[in-house]
Formats: sequence, structure tokens, C-alpha cells
Amino acid sequence: MTAFARMTLPAGGKHWVLEVRSLNQRYFELSLRVPPSVYPLESQVRQLVQSLMRRGKVSLSIAEEGQNGDLLSYELDQDQVRAYLSSAKKIKAKFKIKGELCVEDIMKLPGVVKEKAINGIHTWNWTKLSLILTKILNKAILHKEAEGKKLEQDFRMRLDRISGIVHQMEALVKGNQKGYFEKLKSRLRELLGEEKMEEDRLYREVALLAERSDITEEIVRMKSHLELFRKWLSKRGEVGRELDFLCQEMNREANTMASKAQLFEVSQEAIAIKSEIEKIREQVQNVE
Repeated sequence: MTAFARMTLPAGGKHWVLEVRSLNQRYFELSLRVPPSVYPLESQVRQLVQSLMRRGKVSLSIAEEGQNGDLLSYELDQDQVRAYLSSAKKIKAKFKIKGELCVEDIMKLPGVVKEKAINGIHTWNWTKLSLILTKILNKAILHKEAEGKKLEQDFRMRLDRISGIVHQMEALVKGNQKGYFEKLKSRLRELLGEEKMEEDRLYREVALLAERSDITEEIVRMKSHLELFRKWLSKRGEVGRELDFLCQEMNREANTMASKAQLFEVSQEAIAIKSEIEKIREQVQNVE
């Protein structure tokens, strides 16, 4: 799922442009592109974004633009640069440290580059910034929730398909139990040839083989997993890990059914279930 939100705020004939983009992934990753006036608040910005958007690859940008769309210019605080260079010289002399500051190092230091004031509106305080960020992040979250509802509909559709396939498998197994039992008995007699076996022992051996190929338990567990999956879909909050775990369990049951089933039709249905589970799991990996 992806999310996008944009806000434009007037600022003395110019305007601030804030954009949030989010792409689903299992972990949280934040990329910031902000003006120097926001640098002192960067740590608080990161904490706020992560508290509201716990997972995903999030990109947040804040830029001040003119009416024609051109970015405002910046100015160098020469006094601040001199202060940094003087301090660096003292540190080198006192601690015998070698090395030189380059332009890139100096430009990254706080307070070196400042935005030119526009009618006095060029600074941010945390109270103002946090309110605006909360508003735009909530807009992006609403976008994510709308996509999440579509994703939920897709999940429920695929769960219904799996339920239908499981029902067909159950009917196939029940309808062929007697025939499969007789087939095993006939096959065992062929393998024995003229060697005789007591009727009771023959039935025990056939029953044991039939039990090993029975998938009733797997069908029951699969139904239980499907029911639990639907319950988790109806809950609010973070459910991605639980849904991912259920996908693993359902896939395990499908693999067992495919390996145990003696009917070709049942094996085909198990493969169809695995296909639906894989499609669900591809999306579940990104669900919070």
C-alpha cells in the first residue's frame, strides 16, 4: 500500500509546502528533507512520525517556496563559521589532533546556513510544527486506511475461495473413503501374491495405510485457521504479524494435505489453496 499527503501553508507572500509519502514495508524507515530552520527539531520530528506511522518507508519533505515556485535562497552566517574554525583550531592544538575541516563538513554544522527571512516568517517552533505534522500525517494515514479496506476485501475474497476448496476436498475424501479402502486391500493382496494373510491382519494393515493418508485433521485445522484469520481482519490495530503467522500455518497444512492425499483431485485442490495463500501472504508482509 502507498500513501500520499500534501499541504501548502501561506508565509508572508511565500508558502510552505509539506509532503508525506509512504510505501509499505515490514520495518520503519524515514527519509527527511527539511530546511535548516527545522534541523534543531529533527529528533522530535522523527519521534512524532514513527509514533503515528509505525511501519513503512516514509518520506517527509518541508520546503519554503515563492509564488513562482522557486525555492527561497539561503545565507551564510560568517560569524558562526569563524567560531567553528576557531574552536577547531583550539581542539587541534590542545589534543594534538590532525586533520582539516572541509567545506562539506562546515556546511553541515548547525547554524552555518540560514534561511533569509521573509516578513519575519522563516522559523519553526515545535508547538506549531507538531500540530501541522500531525495533521498531514493523519491525512496520509486516512489514505492508507482506505487502501487497507480494499486489501481486506481482497483477503476475504481469497479466504472464501480457500473455504470453498476445503469444502470440495472434504466431500472428495468422504465420498471416496470406501473405494480407497477396497483399492488398498486389493493392492495389498496383489503384492502378497500367493502368500496368505489372516483376514483380521489384512484389515488392520489396510486400515493403518488408510489412516496415514487421511487428511481430516488437516482440514479441521485449516478451517480453524481461516476462521481466526477473519477474526483478526476485523480487529483494529497492528495485526500484520498474526496474519503472517496464520499464512505460514495454513501453508503448512496445505503442504501436508498435498503429500498425504492419495487422490489426484485432492492434490490439485491443495495446490490451488497454496496459490491463494501465497497471494495473501505477499500482501500480508506489508500490513501493520
